Amino acid sequence: MKFPIEYEKYKQIPPDCPIYDKNNPDYRCSVDYDKTNYRKNKAIEEHKKEKVEISKISKLIEDFLKPTNIESECIVLKGIDILLAVNYEIIKRQYNLNNQSDLVWLRFTDDGYLGVVASSNDINFDQNTNSFKLINHIKQKWDENLILIVPLPGIYNKDERVEIEKMIGNYLIEKKVPIIDYYSHMSFAL
Repeated sequence: MKFPIEYEKYKQIPPDCPIYDKNNPDYRCSVDYDKTNYRKNKAIEEHKKEKVEISKISKLIEDFLKPTNIESECIVLKGIDILLAVNYEIIKRQYNLNNQSDLVWLRFTDDGYLGVVASSNDINFDQNTNSFKLINHIKQKWDENLILIVPLPGIYNKDERVEIEKMIGNYLIEKKVPIIDYYSHMSFAL
């Protein structure tokens, strides 16, 4: 993937991000093991910010991708049972993806906040995830009838997909979009 030089800053992980290292565990990575409530407190902080509508988030992502060689558009699925409606093979064919997992996806809370930025063909509402636990901590639920999908044609491996996921998340943060699971896209998850 070729990105403009000014996009290098979006590849960076901020110094306050929990880093997963099996030899030197940072327990802040896991909501369950973190005695400091670091990520829970960050979720509360993000939820106090002004929410950004999905239409603006879609526009921001499309603007971000415009100067790259990724020819994509945001797909907003709304008002349907997401898990029944998403067909990864159809998305792969329609957007000429090399792999079904060449996607970034964003989930939202019932009150309209961006909850998580993730990637791959594993859109889910599982309750045994850090994201779910953080959403639950702020006394919200997933909006199971709303998701934003960004197909990534022209990428060739997981590393590129994960890098783009991180860059999109960091770009949204720079543009003042609150993300309840603030560190979800930063590739440290357990």
